[in-house]
Amino acid sequence: MLRRATIVALLALAAAACGNDSEPQVAKTLTIVPDLTGYSTIPLGASNARARDAPEGTFSYLLVDGAIDWYVFATNLAPTRAYRIVLTAADGKEYAIASRRADTGGTLGAHGVETALMNRQCVGAEDPSRRPIETAVSLRVAVKSDGSPRGASGNDLLGSRSSLPCGGNGDGNFDYVLQSSDSVGLER
Repeated sequence: MLRRATIVALLALAAAACGNDSEPQVAKTLTIVPDLTGYSTIPLGASNARARDAPEGTFSYLLVDGAIDWYVFATNLAPTRAYRIVLTAADGKEYAIASRRADTGGTLGAHGVETALMNRQCVGAEDPSRRPIETAVSLRVAVKSDGSPRGASGNDLLGSRSSLPCGGNGDGNFDYVLQSSDSVGLER
């Protein structure tokens, strides 16, 4: 009896949600905002700050047991363009940790957890070795255009990793769009 009442109630709710009109139902967009309580945040400034409506962004991070949990949020980017999130160690070695596309409004959101520094997106021949995060001493953060082609790249000459994904714009443009002026300190 309870099961039947529940099914009837669910059907009534579904019918009410669909309505009786002939208008098609449109999917609604839902934005989920993460709780960044306890995270540190550094601003990401536009590489060309003189441009009107220059891009803006933030890098929020939490260091836990040798790993970094991070979020990048950016606005005023070129709509639907692919961008790379890059971490640069104090010794100048650069790691492409993510590639995401901005939405149709030019907004980008990305999240990841790095347990080691390594390239997660296809890169050229100068692919630095995987290393523990703490060995970087400090990290600078950047968002740059992802000019890589689509597909996969087997850029590890030793074959110790599988092919890295390429999901860029295919135009060879890797210009920096946003950069941190502050570094993420990793020393304890």
